[in-house]
Amino acid sequence: MPVIEHSGRSNIAHMKFFLTVVCVALLNVSSAQILEDSRLHHLVVRGIDYTLKQEYDSAQSVFGVIIKEYPNHPSGYIFLAGCLEARYTDYGDHFDEKKYDSLLTVGDRYAEKLGAQKPTSAWGNYYKGVVAAYRSYTLSENGNYPSGMYYGISAANSLQRCLEIDTAFTAAKNILGSYYYWRSAISWLPFVSDRSEEGIRLIKQTLQHPYEKHIASHNLMLILTDKKRYKEAEYYGLEVLKEYPENRLYLWSLMTVYEQWGNEKKLRAIVTRLLNSVLNSPVVNYYAEATCRIKLAHFNLADRDTTRAVTECQKIVALKPFIGKTKLNLKKKILLAEEMLKEITGK
Repeated sequence: MPVIEHSGRSNIAHMKFFLTVVCVALLNVSSAQILEDSRLHHLVVRGIDYTLKQEYDSAQSVFGVIIKEYPNHPSGYIFLAGCLEARYTDYGDHFDEKKYDSLLTVGDRYAEKLGAQKPTSAWGNYYKGVVAAYRSYTLSENGNYPSGMYYGISAANSLQRCLEIDTAFTAAKNILGSYYYWRSAISWLPFVSDRSEEGIRLIKQTLQHPYEKHIASHNLMLILTDKKRYKEAEYYGLEVLKEYPENRLYLWSLMTVYEQWGNEKKLRAIVTRLLNSVLNSPVVNYYAEATCRIKLAHFNLADRDTTRAVTECQKIVALKPFIGKTKLNLKKKILLAEEMLKEITGK
């Protein structure tokens, strides 16, 4: 959840029609669109705010409180699973897949119970859709595309049922809209219609929803970048970064926007900003560091500053001890740096 390497490679095979965390903004919306229990609502708001601030320990503590105080409600389990995935996407170090899977399993079980009761059936189908979307994401990330596609379709079906039960259930439109957009990439098949514009419209309807604003903004960034509507994609990224200026997911996605847009001035600035955030993080994502330094080295060469280019490449090569310890392929970046060093120094 996308366009290049780290967290946002944008292709239909990956089914990147959602983000790893559901995000919250305190806005005025109808009570039908938010959790009726004000205590639960505010805990969710607090936990997701911590997640967006990348204060993952605090976020996990809040979601743990939800599980303790509302053990029969799916939200705490699902949000905690999302937090684990968000942390892994950000840090790229290790992932407790067993805990993640068990949280989704419990969340799905309680979602099923909500769905079986008429007053809460829309919520139950919504949560089932979110669980299936998370499963689709992680399976696709691990290269299991058939299973990822299966759960993607399952997510869409649950969210469609949610909207059939309650047409005002705006939260369901974000993931569903993303699904419609990315599935439209195979609309050349006779049984698949092009619903890409409908998908974009659905996502935009959730931009004022308290549980969907930020995830919707990121989904739009990915989609609009895919459509080469870079100015619009930039807008949604900058809006979120006003509120969460250190969020590396949005910094990375904005870097992708500028790179594909060909806006080198803004690209240089965002690469430096992202690298500083990565280096100041409690856990350094060495793959992200190497990616930023490779780009800086290219900029240095374009400026005929070979000394700084060599320094950046040397810093990448120094990351060799971390090969095999990152989510993505650090070795590939190190090989690129070594090749660049040979070209510059002739050695």
